[in-house]
Amino acid sequence: MVLQKMDLHPPIIAKQISLKPLTDADIPIFDKWLDKDYIKKWLGEKEDWLHEISERNGTYHFLKHFMVYCDDRAIGYGLYADCFFLKDLEEEPHEGSSLKDLYGDVAEKNHTYEIGYLIGEEEYLNKGIGKTIIRMLEEKIIAIGGKQIASDPAEENTISIKALLSNGFEKKRDGDYRKTIA
Repeated sequence: MVLQKMDLHPPIIAKQISLKPLTDADIPIFDKWLDKDYIKKWLGEKEDWLHEISERNGTYHFLKHFMVYCDDRAIGYGLYADCFFLKDLEEEPHEGSSLKDLYGDVAEKNHTYEIGYLIGEEEYLNKGIGKTIIRMLEEKIIAIGGKQIASDPAEENTISIKALLSNGFEKKRDGDYRKTIA
């Protein structure tokens, strides 16, 4: 008798992945993900993220937050932000650059958008989902007329950088990757 190994994690195909606007009901799971060590090391202060989300219809109206789903299961998070507004936020420098340093050259609204994403459920890591999330965020930015996409990963976050590069982003400088879409 020959025993075959069962695949407990079948391949994930892109059509199973979707983005849905973040709601108040999603905040507890996002909060839980922010406590995971592999996420904490890249994102900074948990309280800042939760504050931005709680103010998503007010002060931070220019940040658009999404939950990433595989079928009906929340597995991650994504966002895009108009850099015209983002450049004026007072934040600690990231990769040695403030948001003003990164996006001070953005002179008009609806031109350059920063994206960010994470995969909160470990069993979905290293399956190409980051690339899919980037493409889906790009589609949303194209639909609203954006011209350029930016991302500011830490240079040590090589997995994220590889996903960006494979989606056509180019390195402008450390911590500043851009893609022209129009």
